[in-house]
Amino acid sequence: MKITPEMKVKEALKFNEKMLDAFMWLAPEFERLRYPKLRRAMSGRVSVAQAARIARIPLTEALYLLNITAGEAEEKISAELRLLPKDDFEFHDMNPVCKPAELQGVSDTDRRVHFVDVSTEADHKEDPMPKIVRGLISLEKADDILLVRHPYDPIPLRDLFARRRGLASWAEERKPGDWYIYFYRPGAGAGAFAHPPVYNKVFAMAAGA
Repeated sequence: MKITPEMKVKEALKFNEKMLDAFMWLAPEFERLRYPKLRRAMSGRVSVAQAARIARIPLTEALYLLNITAGEAEEKISAELRLLPKDDFEFHDMNPVCKPAELQGVSDTDRRVHFVDVSTEADHKEDPMPKIVRGLISLEKADDILLVRHPYDPIPLRDLFARRRGLASWAEERKPGDWYIYFYRPGAGAGAFAHPPVYNKVFAMAAGA
């Protein structure tokens, strides 16, 4: 395969001009790649495997589409995909429906919560990362929580903070295109880690979706 799970979107886009449309077909969130400033910021952070998680589809489905777009022969792609683990042929939504124990009873206005809203940056097609990082730096106490309001679930960011900071995360979509992502230090033995998102049906119904 020309396009591999670990490859960054930035590298995949170099194959041809049709690759951008392919990513947009995977998930509407990738429409932001049309803007040069955001493309420079996002494409180097997101891997193909993460793109599949954002699109909430099996990894093999994303690899098939992207490799076809990159010009690979269908027979070759199919043969190579058959060698991948069975789990790659399914999408696994591991994010719990209910808040983790560490977040139970925590309101948005709780003293422990440091709230960062990057919806304005999204509207202006600006990179939200600097604002989020400033919020992360503000976490001083062990029970401090970073709550980020974002137009979509930033899976690469959640993976990054889990890997480099040891922060667990939990996300909910309170209404379509309005995500709230909690970053927190998991309790001892809690087994928490960065999960793919869950679509919160309760909030969606309240919003009339």
